[in-house]
Amino acid sequence: MPAVELWISDLATVANYTRFQMHGLLSQVFPGPARGGKRARSQRTFSPQDLIVVTVACELERKFGVKRNMLASVSKPLRQALTGPRKASREARLVVTFTPPTATYLEPDAPVTEGLVLALGRLFERVDEYLGVPGSSRDGGQAVLPLSPSIVTNRRVGGPRAR
Repeated sequence: MPAVELWISDLATVANYTRFQMHGLLSQVFPGPARGGKRARSQRTFSPQDLIVVTVACELERKFGVKRNMLASVSKPLRQALTGPRKASREARLVVTFTPPTATYLEPDAPVTEGLVLALGRLFERVDEYLGVPGSSRDGGQAVLPLSPSIVTNRRVGGPRAR
C-alpha cells in the first residue's frame, strides 16, 4: 500500500473542525519538531496514524469537553494505545484517565474499571471512509492499514496523496 500524506485540511475535514481550530489543537496538544523548523505549520504533513489519533483527541474535546491542556497530558498515551498495526474491532473502546495520564485500547469484552470511555468504531469508520479503505463500512477495515506512530513531517499543504 503506498504511503499517504495528509494535511491539516484533511485532519480538519475528518474531525469536523475548521483549519483554524485544527491549527490551535495541534499547537497545544501535539506540538511537534516542525514548529521550530523553517516551514510553516500549514506545510506539515501527517500519516493515517496521526489522523486517527487527532480524530480521537477532537472527539474527546468536543463530546466530553476535555480541555486541551488535559489532552496534551495524554497525547503520548493516546498515540501508544492507537498504534497499529492491530486488528481494529468496530466494538473496541478507549479508556482515558488523566491522573495518571493513560489511554488503554480495550477489546469488546474487556471490563472497564475507571476512566472516560470512548467507543472507537464510529471514529475508525470515519477515518477509513476518508482514506478510501476497501470494506470500510464492514468490521476490520482499519485492520489493513499499516499504521506506524508519527505525528508530523514537513511537507506541502494539499489533499491526501500517495507517495
